Amino acid sequence: MSQLLLSNFLFTLALLVYVIVSLVDMWKSYTRTSSKTDFLFFILTLITVFVGFLLSPFLSLAFQWKRSRAKRIIGLLLIAVPVGLILVSSFLS
Repeated sequence: MSQLLLSNFLFTLALLVYVIVSLVDMWKSYTRTSSKTDFLFFILTLITVFVGFLLSPFLSLAFQWKRSRAKRIIGLLLIAVPVGLILVSSFLS
């Protein structure tokens, strides 16, 4: 049980780090280009971090999609791996 709790905590921490890095990228992009879209992504992601964290990784992934291939792949893995594990565990039980 404690192993599962630790793995959930580490996964949530990894998601939080990904979202924070994306927030920093959004702010840097906004200050560099004054793009209203970047500012909107920043505000929406910041709100969802505090209101409902589940949407934040998806917003971060959408922002990173055309900007950084490495961060896009990391985001896809952070979102797809748990979904895949949930599906596999539901089929096995």
